[in-house]
Amino acid sequence: MKKTTITLCLLLLTSLAFSQENGEMKTLFGNGGIYSHGGYGGLSTSYSNIGGRDAILIGGRGAWLINHRLGIGLAGTGFLTEARTDLQLNDRYEFVGGYGGLFLEFIVNPESPVHISFPLTIGAGGIAYARSHNSFRGGDFDFLEEDSQAFFVVEPGIELELNVIKFMRVAFGASYRYTSDIDLNYLNDGQAITSKDALRGLSGGITLKFGKF
Repeated sequence: MKKTTITLCLLLLTSLAFSQENGEMKTLFGNGGIYSHGGYGGLSTSYSNIGGRDAILIGGRGAWLINHRLGIGLAGTGFLTEARTDLQLNDRYEFVGGYGGLFLEFIVNPESPVHISFPLTIGAGGIAYARSHNSFRGGDFDFLEEDSQAFFVVEPGIELELNVIKFMRVAFGASYRYTSDIDLNYLNDGQAITSKDALRGLSGGITLKFGKF
C-alpha cells in the first residue's frame, strides 16, 4: 500500500511538471507582448451624495490603451451640490470642488459588443463650502468661501460598456469614492460644517468614450 501511494505521488508530480513545461504561461500582455496601441478620451456625468446633499459630477479622462485591455492616463472630476440655507451664516451655501490624478483601467473581453471594465482613479483634490450665488460683478468674481480643504482620493469602479460604433463606446458605471478626512469649519466658532466622511460614497453615471479601441 505504501509503495502504491509513493508511486502515485511520483506519477502526479511528473504529470504536473510536464504540464507546466508544455503549457503556456498567461501574462498581462499576452504571449505576443505588446501588440496593439490605442487611446481614447471620455466625458462623464454622474450623481452622488456629498455632505448629505444631492450632487452632480462632471468628469473627463484620457487614456493610452495597450492591447485593447489596459488603459493608463489621467482623469479629472468636478462636483457641485444643491444649495441650502445655512442658518448660522444666514445665506444659501453649497459644496463645490474637484479632484483628479492617475487613471488606470482594465477591460474584460473588449471585442465583445457588451463587456465590463474596471476603472481606478488615484489622486487629490479640493473642496470648499461657498455661498451659492457667486457671480461676476464689475470685473470681480464674487466668491464667498467659508472654508476649504485639500484631500486625497482613491476611486475604484465598474462599468458596463457598449461598443456603439468602431470609435465610440458608451459606459454605464458605478464607483466608490474614498477620501481622506474632511475638516471644514465655521470661521466664527470653529464648529464642524460637515462630517469627516462627507466626500466618501457611491456615484453612478454614464460615460461617452471616443477614440481608437
